[in-house]
Amino acid sequence: MDKHVERAMELRGGICPNCAETIYLTYAKELGLSEEVARSLGTNFGGGMKSGMTCGAITSGVAILGALGITDPRSVGLFIRTMKENHGGLTDCMDLLRRNAQMGGQKKPHCDRMIADSIALIEQIRAAAGK
Repeated sequence: MDKHVERAMELRGGICPNCAETIYLTYAKELGLSEEVARSLGTNFGGGMKSGMTCGAITSGVAILGALGITDPRSVGLFIRTMKENHGGLTDCMDLLRRNAQMGGQKKPHCDRMIADSIALIEQIRAAAGK
């Protein structure tokens, strides 16, 4: 398991921040951010911008790519398309959670998977970009 995914799952097992906060906190030290600033940056993206819209694991993934210097449309588009393809064509938090519930899933394990998938994809794109 990637060290970033491991760190994210440690965070989710302890203080259990929302999905976006988790991803920001995972990369905070590497990006020179305090945990307070990282949490603040992610807090309003959790729960699909607190309104069920685009999943915080996706929005924070796009932001982390930018913070890592990966800003080309091809890479960002690949990230979004892959997340969408890997999750039944859905990107909105409300839709993802609804489908998960219909399949008998619980919220936290679902969100943990979204976080792990986002971080794994960040790292794949990062490696391909040589960052």
